[in-house]
Amino acid sequence: MKLLPSLLFVTAAFAQDPLTLLPRNYRLDFENPIVRVVHVHYEPHEKLPVHKHSERPTVYVYLSDSGPVRYTHVEAHPFTMVRRALKAGTFRVSPGRLEKHEVENLGDIPTDYLRVELKQVPLGVQNDYFRSPPNFDASHTGVSTAFAVPRFTIDRIVAIGGDTVQVPAAPHPALWIAFAPSSVAGRSLRAGEVMWIDAGHPATVRSVDGEHKAHLLRITFPPAPKP
Repeated sequence: MKLLPSLLFVTAAFAQDPLTLLPRNYRLDFENPIVRVVHVHYEPHEKLPVHKHSERPTVYVYLSDSGPVRYTHVEAHPFTMVRRALKAGTFRVSPGRLEKHEVENLGDIPTDYLRVELKQVPLGVQNDYFRSPPNFDASHTGVSTAFAVPRFTIDRIVAIGGDTVQVPAAPHPALWIAFAPSSVAGRSLRAGEVMWIDAGHPATVRSVDGEHKAHLLRITFPPAPKP
């Protein structure tokens, strides 16, 4: 029996889709017309076969400390790169590119991070890659801007112990990502959990138990400019 070309294409696409091929490593956590959030997990020294990711601009949010990870790209121009060890709470911004690769966690510890794919941001709108510094300050209560371009802004929000942060209503919607158990607008988030808050809604941020630190990133999305 011969498969039609269109069916062969669909079969090949599903074979490389990490959500289908590697469900233990890639999990869809949230999606709407603006973002798609995929949770990624690698066990120590785990090797993953070839799979393909979206070309969209992406914010990589690192939920755990991590050892080095090797990515072997099998593309038109193959290359291998090793992601250095990373600190939980950091992030990286990519302007978007094809990612078709094998993965090997070279470290002795597992690694968890989020792929926040920006569905309404054009490819290359952020021309340079950006990696947040590992020495970010999460020791003081407050809101600080960690990265900003016209199409999105990333803020770090911290509430120490029993402190409370009153975040005013924003004119734009935002994705919130918790690095530690945190209470946001009356909802308790686990570490690694995300939530969406529409424009015009204020948010009170505090520790879940009133003792440990609440720590989050907020990615805010102004509307796309009119052509």
